[in-house]
Amino acid sequence: METPAEPSPPSARKTTRRKRPGLRFLIRLGVLFVFVFGIYGSMRLGIHMANNRLPNSVKLPSAIGENEPVTLGRSGDPVYLADSPDSLRSFFSRFPTPGERASADLTGLSIRRITSPISMTTIRAEADAVEVEITSGAIAGSVYWVRHSQMPDPSKFDPILSPVPQGRDEKKEKP
Repeated sequence: METPAEPSPPSARKTTRRKRPGLRFLIRLGVLFVFVFGIYGSMRLGIHMANNRLPNSVKLPSAIGENEPVTLGRSGDPVYLADSPDSLRSFFSRFPTPGERASADLTGLSIRRITSPISMTTIRAEADAVEVEITSGAIAGSVYWVRHSQMPDPSKFDPILSPVPQGRDEKKEKP
């Protein structure tokens, strides 16, 4: 008869057992994948929600009609024309008051200041900027961007919520 084999010492058992380094690697890789996918998914969701809130840049607000002739600068206020809506926005944010804008150095800002009356037609609106084509003067035929607050009767045009419901404004004035 055979004698039962002696149990091996604990140190011998450790050497015979193999570790699985691939399992830890796969778990870490899976966690990393879930983390990256979560960031990507939240980014896509945020972009989709932001696009749903933006006004359509092709449609013009009701206060600004397509190819509508407009004359600006009649009241003596300067008209600021920009090459792009971003440069117009940065100019108006850097110089928020009319006095600061009037004394601003426009060199390198891609902004033109016109102090005489100028005729133009509207092309389209993008948030708070309106694209116009100049129809009079030395720069006739040029296309620029004008801030909506410079347009005639800018109170009808809200760049965020266009058109503004009329009932809401009337209720605020009565009390």
